[in-house]
Amino acid sequence: MSSVVDGVAGALTAYACGDALGVPYEGRPPTRDGDEVIETPRASDRWAAGATSDDTALTLLVARCLVDGGGAVDAVTFLSRMAAQDPPVPGAGPSTRAALAAFRATGAVPADREGGTNGAPMRALPVGWSVPPERVDLLVARTVEVTRATHRAPEALASAVVMAGCASWSVAGAPMAVVVARAVEWVEVARPVCGDAPRLAWLVGAVAAGGWSPPPSGVGLDAAETVAAVLHCVRGADSVRGGLVAAVRGGGDTDTVAALVGGLLGAGSSAEAVRAELPWSGSVVGLDAAEVRRLAAGLVALRESAR
Repeated sequence: MSSVVDGVAGALTAYACGDALGVPYEGRPPTRDGDEVIETPRASDRWAAGATSDDTALTLLVARCLVDGGGAVDAVTFLSRMAAQDPPVPGAGPSTRAALAAFRATGAVPADREGGTNGAPMRALPVGWSVPPERVDLLVARTVEVTRATHRAPEALASAVVMAGCASWSVAGAPMAVVVARAVEWVEVARPVCGDAPRLAWLVGAVAAGGWSPPPSGVGLDAAETVAAVLHCVRGADSVRGGLVAAVRGGGDTDTVAALVGGLLGAGSSAEAVRAELPWSGSVVGLDAAEVRRLAAGLVALRESAR
């Protein structure tokens, strides 16, 4: 069990590091900058050097909801805790902002099928870390419940399930080639609950077959395209460091793609090993090592109790 806790702590640490690495490049086209330039922490128009975005803030919130609730997280609790954040979560995406505004006005989760952006897969990894891969029904149910708070479009819900499933396999020690292959299966697993996600199915299948590359303009906010970009990066990565740099080079929503890439690749290392591999990681702010360890232990305890 301790090795799995190390893996989740490493994954969460690499997630935050990927987020911080991608922040200065967010919204820009693909870059030809060298590794040294990409890995030099610097401020952007919106963020200080080394800052993490809403990606890390909301992923940590999901992890805390899961651990504090003994795995019984629900959409209303998640929205309530997000609404109570002081200061508010910075940089939240359009689907999240709309859902939060509706919740503040009504106190309820909207009953529509809106919210198709990549905020859904972006914060799904803690669910996968908290559920073993053989507990398919539990993983799908838990992912959909925490995702529907802000994202209810079938493609977004299914994208979140795929990322949670990949996270579950990654901390189980599966090689990334297996994780990508399993992603194809998770699309089908999600269908009965989430609905049809034909774009996601096509993109994930193309990545698994080695027939997909990031768009020339960079990766957008589309949930399915983000999942494809993440799987493309981990499929070709030989290290956490290499995977994060590749994610940033792809352009577009670089912080989200790099964060998710780190969250999958980092599962093969401890938090200390991740930091040793990333020479710039000491500049990443907003990630407390003791809290990372607490959350990792709590998520793994949920995982073990679900067997």
